[in-house]
Amino acid sequence: MNVDLWIRSRSAIMSPMVSVLLEDRNLLFVHVPKTGGGSISRLLRTEPDAKTYPVQNMSVARPCVQQLSEQLDQPLSKYRTVAFVRNPWDWTVSGYLHMTESMPAYEQPPTFRDFILGDWTGATRLHYPTKFTTPQAYVAYHTQITPWEHLFLSGENVKIDTLCAFETLDRDARNALGLEIPLPHVNRSERTHYSQYFDDETEVEIANRHAELIEKCGYVFVRP
Repeated sequence: MNVDLWIRSRSAIMSPMVSVLLEDRNLLFVHVPKTGGGSISRLLRTEPDAKTYPVQNMSVARPCVQQLSEQLDQPLSKYRTVAFVRNPWDWTVSGYLHMTESMPAYEQPPTFRDFILGDWTGATRLHYPTKFTTPQAYVAYHTQITPWEHLFLSGENVKIDTLCAFETLDRDARNALGLEIPLPHVNRSERTHYSQYFDDETEVEIANRHAELIEKCGYVFVRP
């Protein structure tokens, strides 16, 4: 991708919450929220063969592969699929801050601890009405459905061919998707290290909630 297209993509007005199919390569980027997908999809959408599949019309949050399976012309197994995941404790903090600061869903936001332990349903603000029809679906899609659940439907034969890491975003996007320039990081939040948000109970809660991803990718909780 050339630099001119990249510059134009940074000012794109479309929401970045889309998965993107590059038809000429039969390559499907599956967008998991809060894993750098907004940056990737903005660039991929500028390709001439790009076909987009936005999140849409959810009153109850559903995993992205479930909605994709209803939108695509063929089963997911027919495409070469790429998706990104992220350290689950870092991912959780990013989602919480997005819901309470960047694009707030609450008049009176819950504390981080309360949010993790279940007090996330009091959302009243809706920022993407064409994608979500309730604030609760908006919050749940970004924070309550785990990245593993977004990608692997229980009891169904869903396979992601290339699982990449948010922590090595530029390198993996280049190797897996052919993006050859530094990615613009959209929806970035400024904050301290994720470990500062957790106590022992919430740390363990996230470890249990994301056990499959942690086992598969070797993520650990780090205190710097």
